[in-house]
Amino acid sequence: MGMLLRRHYPTKKTAEVEETDTLSDLNVKELKELAKQRGIEGYSTLTKQELLEVLNG
Repeated sequence: MGMLLRRHYPTKKTAEVEETDTLSDLNVKELKELAKQRGIEGYSTLTKQELLEVLNG
């Protein structure tokens, strides 16, 4: 009973990432957040180009 559970509420920044049409306009931090949301494993070590390839295809 002593545990405090937190609910996750998407931030405005997260919502903006999901609505963006062109992935190449995003920075690496935003691309990594999108990869995390999509459940892509190993995204944290990828470069921008690699993230774009994974997210597009």
